[in-house]
Amino acid sequence: MKKLASSTALATILLSGAAHADPAVMLGLALNFGGAADTKLGLTTKLLSDNRPDQLVGAIGGTYFFDGTWGLDVGIGYTFDEAAVTLSYDFINNAPQVAAGWANIETVC
Repeated sequence: MKKLASSTALATILLSGAAHADPAVMLGLALNFGGAADTKLGLTTKLLSDNRPDQLVGAIGGTYFFDGTWGLDVGIGYTFDEAAVTLSYDFINNAPQVAAGWANIETVC
């Protein structure tokens, strides 16, 4: 009986202790490199999975390149105070992408 009570208490603590974070939006510059196309520079907007600083996050975004083309990418990133950096893969241009820019990161006191 004590094992069942302990297991139930542990499961309750683990399941209820999960933190919930809001997503963040990132605006910045993106650079596609490698792949079949030449290196491209563009403006990007990404949705990040977390709005807290110093977090590893998932990222999905769209990019307008200065040569008039578009990109759509999925990847990972890292958040800082009011900024983020991502490494992703652009599925439209078949190329890896690195991006950095401003993000609406929540300030932690």
